[in-house]
Amino acid sequence: MSVTGHPMPPGEFADVLRRIEETMRRAEDEMRRLVDNVQDALDWVGPFASGVRDVLAKMWELFRRFNEELWKFFAQPGVPWTLWSHGNDWSGEPIGGRVSQLVAKATLDEIRVDDVWQGPAAEAYRNTLSRQKDALATLKASADLIDDVLTKVAIAIGGLWLTLLAGILSFALELIAEAGAAATVVGAPAAAGGGLASVVKVLAWVSGTAAAFYAFFGNDALMGAKDLHQQLHNSSAYPDGHWPRSTADMSDGSLSDGDGTDWRLKYA
Repeated sequence: MSVTGHPMPPGEFADVLRRIEETMRRAEDEMRRLVDNVQDALDWVGPFASGVRDVLAKMWELFRRFNEELWKFFAQPGVPWTLWSHGNDWSGEPIGGRVSQLVAKATLDEIRVDDVWQGPAAEAYRNTLSRQKDALATLKASADLIDDVLTKVAIAIGGLWLTLLAGILSFALELIAEAGAAATVVGAPAAAGGGLASVVKVLAWVSGTAAAFYAFFGNDALMGAKDLHQQLHNSSAYPDGHWPRSTADMSDGSLSDGDGTDWRLKYA
């Protein structure tokens, strides 16, 4: 498997989502505290009061948009551990691993049919062995591609939420500092501007993170799915779309009816 790393387990993933929700509530509380502190200082601002009110209004509007964008992700947060588990099923047990074992056994040395039997029917069976091995190897390659696609998506989902958490935590810390600065009255106008800048920055952070995530689906995941589609429609190992079999007539490949197609013990 070409993918490294691992997705977050259910408990850790749930904890990340919980921390984001809690941090968002804290950020909203700090936004309100910032606005209250700035409004309390407006009487001291004089002719700049109108401009400061415009800044506060714009800040709240952008914060509302930020909330809307973020909760779109919460509507369908994803289940990375399930994708990871299904990917492992495809490349390992019970699918890919068993097929891989069959590939290893699809040799004359393992089957040993030529050690015991002879005759046209035995020869026809022996001649299909290499093609059956190729068919099994193609199955294993398809299973591994499915694992790759599912695993990449699982890791990307976990990375998305960790990136969002980092940006939101930074945003909340900035709001705490700005709300405290606004309480000094003298620092209120600058704190209002700082709050607006923080909201603009975190909104850009979320938008950029979403863009990177969707770009992944538009590039890596889509290309992986395309490779898988091509692999599943590659019939080179499956003549006429069927499992490889002998073209010789083995309908009368009996043991002892006396005709030329009999299976015969090689050293009898």
